[in-house]
Amino acid sequence: MSHAVCSVASSMSRPLAVVMLVPIFAAITAAILLGLLGVFVLWLCIVANDVIRRVLRRLAPSPIGTLQRPAVGVPGR
Repeated sequence: MSHAVCSVASSMSRPLAVVMLVPIFAAITAAILLGLLGVFVLWLCIVANDVIRRVLRRLAPSPIGTLQRPAVGVPGR
């Protein structure tokens, strides 16, 4: 009578157990992928912000920096 004692998992048919576990795995996988997508988008925003700042600095230098330069050829400065 060793077959009389069985657990719930072994009494379920294997295809039914797989069908019940697939949605859980799909939800976990979707959560992980969405988290990775969020990290990538955040990184992309930071990099784009840095690139835009560098391009704007090269295109339009600050007027204060250009005014503080000493004149060329003027003695005493």
